[in-house]
Amino acid sequence: MEHDLVLHDVRLVDAAGVRPATVAVTGGRVAAVLEPGARPAAAEHVDAGGLHLLPGLVDTHVHLRAPARPDRETFRTGTAAAAAGGVTTICEMPTSEPPVNSGHTLATRAAGLQPDALVDYALYGGAAWENRHEIAAMADAGAVAFKTWLHAPAPGREAEFTGLSCPDTGRLHVVMREVARTGLVHALHCEHEQILAVEGESARRQDGVPGAVHAAARPQIAEDASVATVLALAAATGARVQPVHVSSADSVVLAAEARARGVRVTVETCPHYLQLDEKALVEFGPWAKCNPPLRSAATVDRLWAELRAGRVDVIGTDHCPYRPEEIATGEEDIFASPPGLPGLETMLPILLTAVHDGRLTLPDVVRLTSTRAAEIFDLPAKGRIAPGADADLVLVDPSSRWTFRPEGFSKAAANATFLDGTSFTGRVVTTFSRGRRIFDDGRIVAEPGHGRFVRPDRARVARRRAE
Repeated sequence: MEHDLVLHDVRLVDAAGVRPATVAVTGGRVAAVLEPGARPAAAEHVDAGGLHLLPGLVDTHVHLRAPARPDRETFRTGTAAAAAGGVTTICEMPTSEPPVNSGHTLATRAAGLQPDALVDYALYGGAAWENRHEIAAMADAGAVAFKTWLHAPAPGREAEFTGLSCPDTGRLHVVMREVARTGLVHALHCEHEQILAVEGESARRQDGVPGAVHAAARPQIAEDASVATVLALAAATGARVQPVHVSSADSVVLAAEARARGVRVTVETCPHYLQLDEKALVEFGPWAKCNPPLRSAATVDRLWAELRAGRVDVIGTDHCPYRPEEIATGEEDIFASPPGLPGLETMLPILLTAVHDGRLTLPDVVRLTSTRAAEIFDLPAKGRIAPGADADLVLVDPSSRWTFRPEGFSKAAANATFLDGTSFTGRVVTTFSRGRRIFDDGRIVAEPGHGRFVRPDRARVARRRAE
């Protein structure tokens, strides 16, 4: 039998460790993982020269918003950035125009994005009070999970958040019960609306550095109180919940304690909550503005400790593209600029640098960015290098040292001024999606349209419902 592709002299990384191997690919899937000296027949042979081979990353948290705002990002530029960052599957949040708040909207979006996709993509559905009767239809249309914001939309963005925001706890109880019936994950942006309202009003009266004012407007207690509420509702409804972009180590502890009691909860954090602290917010102001905000250095250290203890399940980028001139509006009034940072191209270099610094291992990186995400979101063909899995593969050089500059494939790459001049150790060399090379040596080498819409495995989701 002749394979389509054989990768020789790789150091394969999985949850079990790192080992030399040969990997054979046929029909877009891993056909075999062989001993390092194996040389089966193949149409294409790649000598990796001892580079490390990771499963393609599954990014659990991406905002592209295409095609509504091509000035900020297109699906083509966003998925090109993903490929450059070793991300072969993105899970896209439902914020767009129109927002993904119905079965019809989700199905239409799934089909409409495909011609521009360079990597595979899954779609979240929005879940709120006004569209609670559409939740089952979105699950049937292939939603990978549901997302709810627990605070009110920013003024002027109400239409974009129709069916996505539910700050009323009583109504949230009903919404979570409806999501629980689907068996899918319910991801929640956890910041307590009433605390934000009071603290935000107080912060607006403060004089001070814009970044510090933003931090004061969204204190950690707003996140912790919201997470505690979600965990109580999850216990009552049986929902599978995932607080997203968690910045608070106390929230991670709350989730771990609830999990020990039988609550079905997983936790996501982001690279910027591990890489940066509130000093970056003070220095860069709106360019480092995100919700929840960057926390103290002590909190970052505690978050790392929780991560290493295994109480954080996944890392997602929360990639948010905006035009630089939109960000710049916050240099005088921090509340005028939109929140969110770019991250698709930098997540893996940040984590590889953490490996170099001894804060993580390569198997940790695979677990946090690939394997566990595929398990949680019921995508069994993703997140692993094993026979039958999609041949989503990333060759990395973990010893390559380079200096970051705010440029890249994402239109939002210029916004990453907070990383300008940062020294990274670890680089993505080549990315394969379903056995096809899509990024190589700094260039996109595939055509848009290669990516496909992926949906959770129905049998696995049915078992979740029955649990």
